[in-house]
Formats: sequence, structure tokens, C-alpha cells
Amino acid sequence: MPKKIGIYGGTFDPIHHGHLILAREAVESLGLDKVIFVPAAISPHKMARTAAAQEIRVEMLQVAVEGEARFT
Repeated sequence: MPKKIGIYGGTFDPIHHGHLILAREAVESLGLDKVIFVPAAISPHKMARTAAAQEIRVEMLQVAVEGEARFT
């Protein structure tokens, strides 16, 4: 049976509990097997660039999803 995977994109600058709550809700309500977080280089909704460097945002994301078996 195919796996159900959600893709969650955003600048995650910084990632916070609201992002994680939304991802958990998607897992529960949609029956997802996995949520893949994809950090965007530039927010399509904001004119300003991100405050944190791309590498730092990726590190923050990795720490935030650590221990969440369904998050990558």
C-alpha cells in the first residue's frame, strides 16, 4: 500500500510550536505516514529576506523535528 506523505513548506524563520502543531494535526486528520519539512529560501508572502541564514534554519528545523518519528 502506498504511503501518504505531506510536504510542509515555509521559511521556518524560526520554526515554532505552531508549525509543529499544524504538522501533527495533518498527520492525525489526514492519516499521513510522514511529513517532510521543506525550508524555502524566500517567503512568497513577505518582501523582506529571512533573518537567519539558510544553514541555521535547516539546523533549527532538524532540532525541532528530532524525536518525531513521522517528521523529516
